[in-house]
Amino acid sequence: MKYIEAYNALRKLYESLNSIGERFSPFLIGLCGELLVKSKLIENNIRFTSRGGQAGFDIELQSGNKIEVRSSLLKNEGIYPKDIMFYGWRIKDRGREGKYDYLVCVALDGGLTNPRFYIFTRDEAVKAGDVKIPRFGEVQKKLHLFRSIEEMEKAIEEKPDYVTEWEREVNRNREKYENRWEILE
Repeated sequence: MKYIEAYNALRKLYESLNSIGERFSPFLIGLCGELLVKSKLIENNIRFTSRGGQAGFDIELQSGNKIEVRSSLLKNEGIYPKDIMFYGWRIKDRGREGKYDYLVCVALDGGLTNPRFYIFTRDEAVKAGDVKIPRFGEVQKKLHLFRSIEEMEKAIEEKPDYVTEWEREVNRNREKYENRWEILE
């Protein structure tokens, strides 16, 4: 499948850049996620058109529904103590409206492998509470998915205003949102 071939080529580039100590562009991490989502859509017989670029969403389904894909590696970003790691996705920037019907959050491990897909309707995603994180002032709504409930609890102890009620619910019930390809009709 052409999308998996392109994804595997990006993984090889990632490994090559890592071996010489070079940074892999966040744009390319996002592209990996988009390629993986497109391969999953094909696998689930969901017809689509790629949009990307300046459209405000990445994929348009044959039904007309729009999908925004966001990708994340496990990270810390200096928000919480160093031992607290999470996958993090921006849901909404201040002063901007999302133009999508579905948000697909792709979690990738350090080798850009073992993808996990968390799929939210727009109505679900906008339930994310507003946050104010000085380092990321443009971000109004976000999702941090922690490695474990224990790490989430530690993050809440350290920065209770940074972990919204909606995020807590998603972390406690992540299986409810994982691989929900059937909702994308």
